[in-house]
Amino acid sequence: MRRKWMLFGGLALLWIMGSDVFPSHSLEESVFLSDDAYHYRDFADGQHDRNYIEWWYFNLYDTVQDIQTIFGYSIIDPEDYSGLGQAIVGAVAYTAEGIVSESDTFSTESFSASYEQADVEIEANAIEVIDHDTYRIVGSIGGGRLSWDLTYVRQANSWFGGDREEVGLFPWEQMSWLIYMPGAEVSGEVKVDGQSYTLRAVRGYHDHNWGEWIPSNALWNWAQYFEPGLALEMGDFINRPAGIMSVEFQGKRATFLKDQYHLIHTRWTVEEEDCDLFPIKTWLYAENDSNRVLLSMKAYETEALQMDTPLPLPDVVIHEQTAHYEGLIWEKNSLGQWELLVSFSGDGFKEYTSRKWDSSRGLAP
Repeated sequence: MRRKWMLFGGLALLWIMGSDVFPSHSLEESVFLSDDAYHYRDFADGQHDRNYIEWWYFNLYDTVQDIQTIFGYSIIDPEDYSGLGQAIVGAVAYTAEGIVSESDTFSTESFSASYEQADVEIEANAIEVIDHDTYRIVGSIGGGRLSWDLTYVRQANSWFGGDREEVGLFPWEQMSWLIYMPGAEVSGEVKVDGQSYTLRAVRGYHDHNWGEWIPSNALWNWAQYFEPGLALEMGDFINRPAGIMSVEFQGKRATFLKDQYHLIHTRWTVEEEDCDLFPIKTWLYAENDSNRVLLSMKAYETEALQMDTPLPLPDVVIHEQTAHYEGLIWEKNSLGQWELLVSFSGDGFKEYTSRKWDSSRGLAP
């Protein structure tokens, strides 16, 4: 069932008004706490400020209790130039009993954030930086239907997936993407419809996006997998030159640019209620001078989060998916021959976005 969940949605309303090898690197050499902080002042130039959006995203996966969750803290048009600015806290929990999805919307005055590090507050919901490697996130939304108090400890090197990448039709439509915690160890508590889950050192992830763009101009595929010693991420913009895929294995990272990977959706399904088409099986092949990756992703559960937009724009749907990953990584040896470095299998997350024309508003499907 599609839910009108506005974690990334409000921006649409505002439109009206590589590396070839596995080089080792550390947080101190490439990414700092300030990179994961608030970025609005870097874009605020009086040109497209009302189209500004920024969000901090977290997820986790507990194999023992069979629960996967995502959490988002976002701000849209921070100075409310359009009169449609808002702060949003949203979450989705995938449990054995089903999917629970909620979001709460607040005024822009309810939002505050630091330019020094990722300390964010939206009323009683917050991200707190404890140190370079450790964050605490808390939240309660949907009248308490979903709540959390969690500590994330970074387990893999931070890296930039994109810095002011042009993601839309116009040059000013730019997005930055920081993968601050490609892998994390997560502990704490999550409550879903009154049921408490106590989490101890489960797998997690945190990234951060910010910039200015029109949502229906910047559709994407996204994928993320983590297990101790291995982290994989992909951000691919559909029908756009922007895109990157990267994998870190045992502390060394390989990166593949748009022309070095191929993404193919081989199985699709349709949500009967809205005739909404989305992929459930995807293959990814990547190759650079030193490494190859072959990966399959099979979706388990999909929660469609709709971003309502004003006419004449189409709505945008973010298909939030849990998925099973199967992968192989090769490395070229000193003789120029490909050798299998590692095979892996496990569960992670992925996203697919699409446009939806609303025929009830007089638009052709």
